[in-house]
Amino acid sequence: MSSTKKSPSHLPRMGADGPSVQEMLDQETRPVPNALRDTSSVLLGTEPIAKERYTSADFAKTEMSRMWSRVWQMACREEDIPQVGDYQLYEIGDTSLIVARVTDDEIRAFYNVCLHRGRKLCDASGHGVNFRCPFHGFTWNLDGTIKTLTNEWDFSHVEKEEFSLPEARVGRWGGFVFVTLSDETEPLESYLEEIPSIYETRGWSLSERTKVVHVEKHYDCNWKVALEAFIESFHVVATHPGAMTYLGDAFTQYDVWPDRRHSTRMISPRGMHSPNVGPLPDETVYRAGVRALLGDAAESAKIPEGKTPRAAMADVKRAFLKETLAREVDHLTDCEVLDTIQYHIFPNLVCWAGYGSYLVYRFRPNGSDPDRSIMEIMFLAPDSESKRLQPVKTPTRLGPDESHHNAPQLGGYAAVFDEDLSNLAAVQEGLKSMKGTGVILGNYQEMRIRRFHQILDEYVSEPEKRG
Repeated sequence: MSSTKKSPSHLPRMGADGPSVQEMLDQETRPVPNALRDTSSVLLGTEPIAKERYTSADFAKTEMSRMWSRVWQMACREEDIPQVGDYQLYEIGDTSLIVARVTDDEIRAFYNVCLHRGRKLCDASGHGVNFRCPFHGFTWNLDGTIKTLTNEWDFSHVEKEEFSLPEARVGRWGGFVFVTLSDETEPLESYLEEIPSIYETRGWSLSERTKVVHVEKHYDCNWKVALEAFIESFHVVATHPGAMTYLGDAFTQYDVWPDRRHSTRMISPRGMHSPNVGPLPDETVYRAGVRALLGDAAESAKIPEGKTPRAAMADVKRAFLKETLAREVDHLTDCEVLDTIQYHIFPNLVCWAGYGSYLVYRFRPNGSDPDRSIMEIMFLAPDSESKRLQPVKTPTRLGPDESHHNAPQLGGYAAVFDEDLSNLAAVQEGLKSMKGTGVILGNYQEMRIRRFHQILDEYVSEPEKRG
């Protein structure tokens, strides 16, 4: 697929005046992974994004039938269903799936519907030796074959060999279980493009991590409004002003590869102040950055002589990782241990890479209402660290008006997510009263959003295909 690429020379410099991420990588004293050198920024047009894409029930319906029905979606983690008989429900729009471990090595996804009268077989995730309908007792085995036809004498017209639960296709990568509702969707391996090889870089592998935090937050906004708020760093200047002391928001590198349909990336550097504030003393930048890493223990932190704030912060983070992970981390670059290295996998999965954070996000519509959505926040800790933490299967659920502080497991992230929360419902309301043609995006800082809509267009403009 792609080889290493630089931004085309005919394009203007992308990003604020100051050090680029690639120039920071030039200063690294450790070998830089090829994945971090693979960069591509392109101009994608300047047309507005129609506001109806966020507010229209008709567009939401089209999106469901032509896009959601044909993409690969992350349904759960493998550690959510570790034992044979464990199952998780995954729901998108009106579709409900039972994602079950049917043998030690096999995971399958069944439509969560009794073939008798249409009742949902399971009302919640759980464990069982079969799937029994609460309405009349029709029962299916773990492999989806029919076990019991209640009063079978009255169903002589039913061929039991053909009365198995319909299935959705299943794929697995990085400890995630993916599903697609279409038989025509390309294999997961090609759908993910470069992502699997990227995450094999220097221990980034997500299959070697365990979900230790899972919070499900309901929002009063379209799922795309929520997603788009988390795939750019542009909003830091107004939404997260406290981070500007140690986060180079406007120095963020945004990557869109023309030959990759389902993935984009951003890298937001830490250990420097935003160009939107300052100048600030190095001690101020360093202390603020270490406080973000270690909390109040950093109040008296002093930058070592001869070190830049970024290099000194990276040393602090390596020491923390070495202690918590019980593994060698001295070979990791400053970028890998500090920065936000974040990939978006179309349509709705966002994964951080490296060791700057262990965050994963998933965004979905809440039913068929274009004004409601669900965002899930997960922490995937390296297995060596997760041994001291409790793995979680069931998410903590928060309503639209609840603070993220009601999920104390989020720690210091709760305040950050609350800052994001303050915008989302207001955006949805504003879109409904917006005059003009639609949303105006920046050429560089919001190019991932524009690329997302271009790929969404490719799906919704094609005729519906049923699996």
